[in-house]
Amino acid sequence: MAHALAQLWACSAALLVAPFALAGCRAPPEERATLRARAETTIAAAPEYSKPPPASAPSGETRLPPLRAEWLVALGGEREGVVAPAVGATAARPIVVGVHGAGDRPEWSCGGWRLASQANMFVVCPRGAAMTKDTFAWSSSAQLAERVESAVARTGELFGAYVAPTPLIYAGFSQGATLAEPFLREHAARFPIAILAEGGYQISSSPAFARAFRAAGGRRLVLVCGSAACFQRARLSKTVLERAGLEVLVVGDPLAGHNLNERMQRALQSAWSEIAAPLRSVPPP
Repeated sequence: MAHALAQLWACSAALLVAPFALAGCRAPPEERATLRARAETTIAAAPEYSKPPPASAPSGETRLPPLRAEWLVALGGEREGVVAPAVGATAARPIVVGVHGAGDRPEWSCGGWRLASQANMFVVCPRGAAMTKDTFAWSSSAQLAERVESAVARTGELFGAYVAPTPLIYAGFSQGATLAEPFLREHAARFPIAILAEGGYQISSSPAFARAFRAAGGRRLVLVCGSAACFQRARLSKTVLERAGLEVLVVGDPLAGHNLNERMQRALQSAWSEIAAPLRSVPPP
């Protein structure tokens, strides 16, 4: 997956105008076939990458039997996507919603964020509209919001007491970050932590968004970068966001590029304890 995700098209600017205008940004057919084969091989081996010990139940909380599940579970129906469960959990575990980019797949998103989060959370990955037989994109912010909600609800139905209802983490990559503003404004109390990876630059630099997100219950923004230019932009955005009272982290690897490859995953793993740290104050949902 690390190699496949390296080609998740650096088309953020084009997506602001036309989410499906990606013809000039795709790899040649033979290269896409190679990338797809590498992705499938890596995803199939993903359970061996990280096997954390079962999470213990917090003091005073009923201990659940260790969760038994496949590493990746289809949520059912084209709208819902997939989930990487918190296998082995003995207590309710939080959700991180991994929203893919354009020319991407929910399976790739779940693989990347599962490794980044060290496999100790439910990673829920909704599916956008089909671009090709194997790739997807978001047609609008409204579609993104609808399918995020559907995937989260279905995960709760499947795993019940193992899923912590709040707080949730929103993790958008590229187009999944660029189109996230309406959803984050409306659902800040449920998603007080938001990750904008290689996208969402207008959101992160907007004082109006920062104030609205904070007022509605948002607490922490994480800006994830794979290039020196992105890091430079993120440092300026950090100042804007902090003025609104938000906690801000800037993480990533300047050599990773526009993807969730091994470099990016390792950078996210190193920062994950800060990304998912308990919030000082979380308003009721």
